[in-house]
Amino acid sequence: MDVEGMTRRIEDQVRAAQAHAEQMKAWAGRIEQLTGEGTAMRGAVRVSVNNAGVVTGLQLTDAALDSGPAALSGAILAAITAAKQAVADETGRSAAAEFGRDGEVTHLMVADLSKRFGVTPDLEPKNPFIARPGQVLG
Repeated sequence: MDVEGMTRRIEDQVRAAQAHAEQMKAWAGRIEQLTGEGTAMRGAVRVSVNNAGVVTGLQLTDAALDSGPAALSGAILAAITAAKQAVADETGRSAAAEFGRDGEVTHLMVADLSKRFGVTPDLEPKNPFIARPGQVLG
């Protein structure tokens, strides 16, 4: 029995686990700062959400207010969904960049975001010339 070899392997595994824990902690700190923004009615309704999908801002123009209750409530919900999509996309892209597109953490984040936000994160790098519904180009 090679006790020294086994000890080295265990110590290597402990070091790798500690490094992974530090990487996760740093990444989680960056993710906590993410926000998303979504718009509807050609920008007349603008919503901001934090990384948990909680609405942190709502801006309505006079045009939005003049649209009537049904249209306004639908636009607000659409903008919230677009904002959640934006933060989910950024979180998913960050996970893919940090842990690999096919990494376990990335898969867990995609599943969690899909369940909590009701949207599927887009892991592809952001293309400034293609917008999802509710997003503003530029």
